[in-house]
Amino acid sequence: MSLAHSSVYIVTDSGIRCIAPPCPSYNAVLADKPGMDAIPVHELDLTAVTGGNEQQLESLMQQTTSGGLRIRATLETRAKAGPAGDATVLRASKVE
Repeated sequence: MSLAHSSVYIVTDSGIRCIAPPCPSYNAVLADKPGMDAIPVHELDLTAVTGGNEQQLESLMQQTTSGGLRIRATLETRAKAGPAGDATVLRASKVE
């Protein structure tokens, strides 16, 4: 079992909406490399940060549309996530 390396990302809503999942609804860039090409993210997992609190989740998700959400997270690939193929999942461990 390998451990994924966590980094600090700034996540924004990509504005993309799809009919078939997975859909690259978010863009992520490394906080220390703001000029880099954005990484398309299909799923943003904030469970470890919110503990299932819906109000906190909504507040964090709103930040993706208003300037960006800064989180420490790991990038993972979930194979065969839907008809459109594999999904890139960003799993947050901390809000920065």
